[in-house]
This record gives sequence, structure tokens and C-alpha cells, in this order.
Amino acid sequence: MVPHDKPSSTPAPLQDEGFEFELTDLEEARRVLDSESMSQFDVATVASPAQWKRVRRVTLPTDRALSGRAIDWLLRLPAGVRPEHLSSRFPRIANALAEVSDDPEESRTSLDKLLGDGRKGRKGFPPEVHHELIALRDWMIALRSWEEPF
Repeated sequence: MVPHDKPSSTPAPLQDEGFEFELTDLEEARRVLDSESMSQFDVATVASPAQWKRVRRVTLPTDRALSGRAIDWLLRLPAGVRPEHLSSRFPRIANALAEVSDDPEESRTSLDKLLGDGRKGRKGFPPEVHHELIALRDWMIALRSWEEPF
């Protein structure tokens, strides 16, 4: 290059072993990302149903019915916060909540996970079950302050 020559104002694409890179500015990248739907990052599109089947625990026959402990737990709860839809439609989850009902911190963690599952691509609970979980959590916060088992 002759010292008086000016460099080109348009950067050439960078190449490294066959990969082509394009220089872009931060504002343009933000604009593109802000305009795209986050649905493209859904877990359902990343992992196949077969993959989910491999990582889930094996379904047990007891997952289809309430355990004795779950029944006792439900009967101890006030009727207004008793999760009836949850226990009839998702007995496995009611059984799991009953198992941790003597530990306030575990109960809180379990409910937080059920209500705030941030994984994309999940259907979530039906509205009536979701509302029951919220009511149960609100009751526990208001009346028990997580200090006593529920």
C-alpha cells in the first residue's frame, strides 16, 4: 500500500477457514433482536418429545391416584384453598406437595416452581388449576408466613 492511499470506507467481509463474517453495528443488532419473536427459542423446538421422555422420571402407578398422605393434607386445608382440580387432574403433583407439606421452605420452593416455570414451550396448567395454586400460595403467605407446615 502506498502511504498516501486511503483505506476503503467499506469493510470487506472477514474470512477464516471458509466462514464468512459480516460486520454490523450494535444498534442494528438490537433492532433485529427486538423485532423478532421469542417464540423461536421455545424449548419445544429445541428438544424432541423423545428427548423429554428420556429425561423425565418413570411414571409410577401411584402417580394416577392420591396417596393417603395427600388425602390427609387436603382435608387439613381450608375448603377455600383446597386444590380440588389439581388433585383430581394432577394427583402426582398433589402427592408431591403433600410430601413436602411439613417443610415450609420446601413447600414454598415447590409452589414457586409450579407457578413460575420459565421454560418456554410449556403448556402450563389449565386456568382453574393455576388459580388454585395461586390461592394456596397466597393463603400460605398470609396465614402461615412460611413459618409453619401447612
